[in-house]
Amino acid sequence: MMSHPPIPLSEFAAQVDELKSNDGVRFSHEYESIEPGQQFTWDASNLDVNKSKNRYANVIAYDHSRVVLQSLDRIVGSDYINANYMDGYRQQNAYIATQVGHTLPCRSACVIAKVFCFVIL
Repeated sequence: MMSHPPIPLSEFAAQVDELKSNDGVRFSHEYESIEPGQQFTWDASNLDVNKSKNRYANVIAYDHSRVVLQSLDRIVGSDYINANYMDGYRQQNAYIATQVGHTLPCRSACVIAKVFCFVIL
């Protein structure tokens, strides 16, 4: 695995130019050297009832930080949307990152609308 030390701001432009040289081959090598992690579980994303709510099979909601919807009575998976809380610079759970499945169920659309309205207001 390649080391990825911090880059001083004064050297950032030169570093990017170096990575872009040779048709971006160094960008590709650096990207491929990043450890994928996989240290978190994604059991909710992997349930059969929720798989259609994921646009891509490899873009999942980690269990420890996923947005949990209020469950509808006796409907398995109704608490799931492919969305995770993300920390901001100085605030925990400052953002929500989400992507929806190929079809946008009304429930997901309503949740997204509420989140965006909250952010805009």
